Amino acid sequence: MKRITDIALFVADLQRAIAFYRDQLGLEVKRLDTGFAEFRMEGAILALWEESDVRRALDFGDVPRRGPHAMVAIRLETPEAVDALHAELAARGVPFRAPPRTYPWNAHAAYFSDPDDNLWELYCWVGPPRTL
Repeated sequence: MKRITDIALFVADLQRAIAFYRDQLGLEVKRLDTGFAEFRMEGAILALWEESDVRRALDFGDVPRRGPHAMVAIRLETPEAVDALHAELAARGVPFRAPPRTYPWNAHAAYFSDPDDNLWELYCWVGPPRTL
């Protein structure tokens, strides 16, 4: 329990999600299966699992989905790197919630959602961590 190797996001439409992650975010598909796709990322695997397939496989029944269930964060080294990646992805049509800015918790960040409302954060630290 010391290292995350895979992150799976549940998606409503696998083909739509693959197109977003492949074409707009520029990730390379590693593996495809029925209701499932994997993308290789540095240090971990990002998986997309179609919700209808998850529900069948794990017998979830009719429990409704409500809002985003996860946030995936990409830590960068500088505010300039956050701004540059934001500009690159926005040019590819990635829908950001707002331009990058520095937040009160000392992070310079930008946020976007995938087609299934899974939240993504591009960030870097710009000051010492806040303590309570």
